[in-house]
Parts: sequence; C-alpha cells; structure tokens
Amino acid sequence: MTTPAPDPLDAPTAALAAAVLEVARHLEDTPLAAPQLFALARSAELLAASPALAAMLGAETEGAATGDDLHLTPIDLGEASESGADVAVDDPLVALETVQWPDLAAGGAVACDLPASAWSVRDDDPAAGLPTGQPLRVVVAALADGTTWSAVHRGGEDGYVLGAALLPDISAALVETLQPTG
Repeated sequence: MTTPAPDPLDAPTAALAAAVLEVARHLEDTPLAAPQLFALARSAELLAASPALAAMLGAETEGAATGDDLHLTPIDLGEASESGADVAVDDPLVALETVQWPDLAAGGAVACDLPASAWSVRDDDPAAGLPTGQPLRVVVAALADGTTWSAVHRGGEDGYVLGAALLPDISAALVETLQPTG
C-alpha cells in the first residue's frame, strides 16, 4: 500500500487557488477589454454578515460560520473595476493603482487579457508552451498576508498554467493594494 503524496499547497493557498479557478471559469467566454476586479471575501464571514444572502442560498448562517473558514467567495466589483478615466484602462497595474477594496475583502483578484506585447516567457520556463503572439488570459489573486496564486490560460482547450509566482509584478502590486494605509 502506498501513501498518497501530501498536497503541496497549504490550506490558505489552496483556498486562494480555488477562488482563482472560480474567477477564471466565471470569465471563461467573456472578452475582457479592461481588467476585471474581484474582492475575495471569507465565505463564512460573508454569510454571517448577510443573513438574507445565506437564506437565499439555502445556507444556515450557523452552519456556514462553522464550515470552512478559509473558503473565499469572489465578488465582482463590476463598475468599480473601471478607473473612472475617460480612456479604458487595459493595464492591470494601472487598474490596481486606484482600487478601493470593500471592508469585507480578505483579498482581491484581477483578471485581464494581457496583450502579446506585454508578456514574454523565459527560455528556461516550463510555461514556454504558451501561445506566442496572442493575448493571454490571466487571473492573479492575493491575500493581505502576501499569499498569491495565478492562472494563465494556455489558449484553446489546453487549460491553465497555475502557480504562485507566474506574474510577479501584478502579484506584488495586488498585495500592496491590500495593505492598510495610513
């Protein structure tokens, strides 16, 4: 009998990875002209704070509060994802400069289509199988404690490349937005 290999992700990172994949699936067939922002709320806290939401979802608030404390619910910030500028922002770093996360946010995520001119693959990178010359669909998420996770779509039906450090500039900018100011 063999012992299964331990999960390489700790529990908070696994919860963040699940939220990244949920955002990716949500936006799968949606073209993104501008970065889309999502607040990541602890599901148990969200349901406890909103009994009406819990009732609508058929969840008992007490049961939700005792469930998985790490589970994250992505909340599409919709109009809040736009910078308010007259010109649409297509750079996720620029979009993150003005984001205002709601109080319930334990983390945040940004999804965008990076133009081919905005990315490159190192020669020694295992993600070298990414399609060249095409925009890349990316989802980057972070928690306030600095935990990050990313998904980069390979194009076609090939799925995603997943990892914690795939897009370090976007990840660092996202973590910075989650830090308390003042």
